[in-house]
Amino acid sequence: MKKRLINSYPKNIVLFLTVIFAINIASITAFAQNNPAGVNLDTVKAQKFDNGKMWTFEFPPLDYFQETYNFRPAQEWMDNVRLSALRFADYCSASFVSEDGLVMTNHHCGRESVTLVQKSGEDFHKDGFIAVTLEDERKIPGLYVDQLVKIENVTKEIQAESDKGKTAEERNELRDKKIAEIEKKLKEQTGFVCQVVSLYNGGVYSAYLYKRFNDVRLVFAPEDQAGFFGGDPDNFTYPRYNLDCTFFRVYDENGQPLKAKHYYRWSKSGANPGEPLFVVGNPGSTSRLLTVSQLEYNRDIDYPYILKYINKVVDSLKREISNNPAKEKDLNDNLFSFTNSQKVYVGIIKGLNDMVLMARKKDFEKKFRSAVDAKPELKKKYGDTWSKIDELVQEKRKIAAQRNSTNGYEIYMKIQELSGQEDYYKQVLGRALYDVYGTSIPPDATFTLRISDGVIKSYEYNGTIAPPKTTFYGMYDRYYSFAKQYPWSLNERWINPPAEFNLETPFNFISTNDIIGGNSGSPIINKDAEIVGLVFDGNIESMSDEFIYSSDAPHTVSVDSQGLYEVIKDMYKVTRLAQEIENGKIVK
Repeated sequence: MKKRLINSYPKNIVLFLTVIFAINIASITAFAQNNPAGVNLDTVKAQKFDNGKMWTFEFPPLDYFQETYNFRPAQEWMDNVRLSALRFADYCSASFVSEDGLVMTNHHCGRESVTLVQKSGEDFHKDGFIAVTLEDERKIPGLYVDQLVKIENVTKEIQAESDKGKTAEERNELRDKKIAEIEKKLKEQTGFVCQVVSLYNGGVYSAYLYKRFNDVRLVFAPEDQAGFFGGDPDNFTYPRYNLDCTFFRVYDENGQPLKAKHYYRWSKSGANPGEPLFVVGNPGSTSRLLTVSQLEYNRDIDYPYILKYINKVVDSLKREISNNPAKEKDLNDNLFSFTNSQKVYVGIIKGLNDMVLMARKKDFEKKFRSAVDAKPELKKKYGDTWSKIDELVQEKRKIAAQRNSTNGYEIYMKIQELSGQEDYYKQVLGRALYDVYGTSIPPDATFTLRISDGVIKSYEYNGTIAPPKTTFYGMYDRYYSFAKQYPWSLNERWINPPAEFNLETPFNFISTNDIIGGNSGSPIINKDAEIVGLVFDGNIESMSDEFIYSSDAPHTVSVDSQGLYEVIKDMYKVTRLAQEIENGKIVK
């Protein structure tokens, strides 16, 4: 009957209905993909921690910790935790884990350093590296770690200087000049490395003073197939089975192991689901405080353009490796870095196209603007800031639409000029945010030290439930399930584990702590400031954390302290290192 009914219509009507039906199906499909639960977007509200839990050490949320965990850390605890943490070069996090300067970070953070100290005939990526004695520890050329020793608030002098400018460009120039002046002055006064950090996009400025350690030596690194087990397919996934660790040691100016006054003790019993845990590290960059129009520009213009470039680089590197197998070792570090970024941008773009997540951002912005408009003094200072930012964003869109294969650099420079003006209004909005919310909302990540709270927790995924912790059994299951093939192959030492190696030991775990790139290598500690894990990744669900955080969803993947100790002691049999971890000092 349906066929006869359709055939009774004139052909042009049938064609019209077919097109409309196809368009509607496409629209419905797109809507379902971006709003899978079919949520009424008008009812979506911002959530309490949409802007995250990357708390600064100058503004720790002590009342919140007390209310949530019945734990109110004393200043002594906060100072010890801060001074035990490290920034690893300019790309990762790390920590002191013994009084003799032992430093722990990720394998993927130390990968380049491991490459640097290989001698002819050695292949530490294939075989791993073990310094049997102190004398065997190898100095890494150019590597340094930074310890945050002091924080000074310099907001008033920077904002006052910036406000003397008459245009956005002048204000930015005056701000930058003042920042450079402060950094130089404090470095000369203290001898420390100084970095002035903009928090809340200029609502607060803090001078961070770092003690830099330049003599850093390699102590232990597992082989790649343990430190990056599962390779790119398993990257940003969970459950995981990764020994993503490397140990270094800081030496003093006399060439002796540094006597660290502050370091994290080791928990051999690990942590349990529901127990309050804290990640202490240096999250790199987030965009949670951007306006909706700025996020939409990133979604539609900026991030797809960046992803297109990354895709080209990845394809090029793969071709070069395929054509020149001898270059594989030299190029793999770059390939890993770009494939990592590839997954990140794919995930962020997917998140920005999620209608529900964007509805939460819109609701927060609506409430923020209403709070500004409700107070005449705030409305006068900040009321038109959103519209000014939106005008600049729309102008950038028009210019970006003119981009082609021959004018890329010209377009880039025009967009950069507008972005400079936009940067000034972001600062204005940052002041407004701070005036309205104070420190109840944490600032965006700035690759500076933060403390993030959370708990180990299971979650639903892929039609099943992810275990809160994995064990070594899972590693062997993937090894055999994938027919022992790369990237799930194992080094010979793992194939027949020693009898004393306990396969039931917890290996990796998932928690709700708030992290982003830069947090790699961060320690995860309990209330007693003991190491219970080593952060190394987020799961695939964490990609949208770049612009909005889901506080009830576990996104942080860590190596369990129990698994780390078990591997070092019974798999690699690095007795010297195992004893130092256990006792917090070199055991002679």
